[in-house]
Amino acid sequence: MPSLGTLVRALRAPSLTAGLMPVLTVTALVAYDGVTPNGVTFALTLLGMLAAQGAVNLVNDYFDDESGLDADPDFEKLPFPLGSRVIQSGALSKRGVALFAAACGAVAVACGLILNARAPGETLLWICLAAAALGYFYTAPPLRIAYYGAGEPVTFLLFGPLAGAGTYFAQTGRVTPACLVVSSVVGLLAMAILYMHHFPQHDADKRHGKRTPVVRLGPGGAGRLVPVLLALPYAVLAYGIAEGLLPAAAWLFLLSLPFAVRASQTALRAPADARRMTQAFASVFGMHFTGGLLLAASLFFTRP
Repeated sequence: MPSLGTLVRALRAPSLTAGLMPVLTVTALVAYDGVTPNGVTFALTLLGMLAAQGAVNLVNDYFDDESGLDADPDFEKLPFPLGSRVIQSGALSKRGVALFAAACGAVAVACGLILNARAPGETLLWICLAAAALGYFYTAPPLRIAYYGAGEPVTFLLFGPLAGAGTYFAQTGRVTPACLVVSSVVGLLAMAILYMHHFPQHDADKRHGKRTPVVRLGPGGAGRLVPVLLALPYAVLAYGIAEGLLPAAAWLFLLSLPFAVRASQTALRAPADARRMTQAFASVFGMHFTGGLLLAASLFFTRP
């Protein structure tokens, strides 16, 4: 029986903040829109989201082991590897990872079915099915989405509009433009985390046929896109405020800007330096976590 520490490591617990943020921020939006969030619905949504992300993480590790990526010596040296390496270290067998993924998936399915039964129609079910397909085929054959360089838009959808629409619909039975704005902000932040992580593992990805944007463009070309990508969440937020979809208090999100500036400067100056780009990745992780909490607080505490 694997230890609790091994299971937490296999789930890649720190990455689960990506699943937390759309649920937290959009539930805060529900409160801002004058609807009292249902506690049971919130708990089921959060549990289902985290279980689904855990299942996807485990499925990714299973198929990344088959490609040899997680066993690459350079990948092993990364301080923040995307994979848990529980298979390569012998902490869990491939069968163990598959069974753990199935268990997490079963929890996610149970939460989704309960939430769908509590919501009108079958809209929530279709949102969950679309997210499940994208998450599974992110690394699973035959699509292997991440290996063809399309991981970023899928990550945006999974941790942005799909998660946000599902969260809002579960609470209110509808989806609004404001919901899509808020979820797009946090989805773009999650996408930026993935994009930044490709820099330090550029060589390992290239050796194992993972055609990420950094592999396709090279570190220099990909680095020049970092300021643009990190500006997008602020642009979407500004649109939401200008259109009256979000309160002026949402500008509190700007307090996360120093993280974006620091990461952009590093990406422009040293995109091929694995150590410095790891620091830039950490800055974007901080931007995501801090910005998400600030956005949620600005919405929740300005509710009617």
